[in-house]
Amino acid sequence: MVNRKAIDRKKKSAIGAALVIEFVVCVLQGLHHTWLISGMGITLMTLSFYLTLENPEALRAELVEQKMSMLYLKSQVNPHFLYNTLDTIRIQAQLNGDKKVADLLMRLVDFFRLSVKVDRPLVTLDDEMELLEAYMELMCYRYPELKCEYDIHPDLGGTQVPNFLLQPIVENSLLHGLKNRGYRGEVEISAKRTADSCMEICVRDTGSGFAEGKKAVIDEMLQSYDKQMPKLTGNSIGILNVQKRIKLLCGREYGLSYTENPGGGVTAHILLPLKEEIK
Repeated sequence: MVNRKAIDRKKKSAIGAALVIEFVVCVLQGLHHTWLISGMGITLMTLSFYLTLENPEALRAELVEQKMSMLYLKSQVNPHFLYNTLDTIRIQAQLNGDKKVADLLMRLVDFFRLSVKVDRPLVTLDDEMELLEAYMELMCYRYPELKCEYDIHPDLGGTQVPNFLLQPIVENSLLHGLKNRGYRGEVEISAKRTADSCMEICVRDTGSGFAEGKKAVIDEMLQSYDKQMPKLTGNSIGILNVQKRIKLLCGREYGLSYTENPGGGVTAHILLPLKEEIK
């Protein structure tokens, strides 16, 4: 009887301490967003003490969930801090009358703001194009002889596409096609309806094209996407992961493929279903 009461008192003390810590952490996080991860760590230790008294199995499950949440939040704090800081610099440049620098910083802020929105697996084509245009405007300013053209059917803006779909494909064209030519050339992004009521997005470049034997390797990788682990390092990271997300979110009949252009360079073909945004 005495032991049971003693344990109950410990639980009550742990719960009370957790509530006090949660309140203090919330106040501090509101004042200093960079303390977010540290505050979660303190709360996690208090939670561990309480759950050890209550249920060891629940402790393990809760710790896994909290660890995943902390890793996700950690991955988000730096990008948010970066684009908030860039926006402050942009405002200062504007106040100093440097419009060009302010405009470029605005596009960089736009890119980071859009790229950290990973909560939705599908976005509209308009949203995806907004991110891509911010990226390409910065790249074209950096490389004045790089040109970008768009040919997007106006009726397709509300069509849903996998989030962060096009930027890795375009970046791949720049790094593996136009870099060898000193970023002198053109990238064209187009989107149209197909005869079988699908949507095809094409990314065409005027770069150096595939090296000998490279296209066969890329084709095999894209066709056997389900037999390969997602790549985190090395070449062709973006296109394999894009292929996997298309297949997962849209279906096995859709996906990414490449053709060589008669006049040089390559074209990426992305076949997607015509699925409108739910209002």
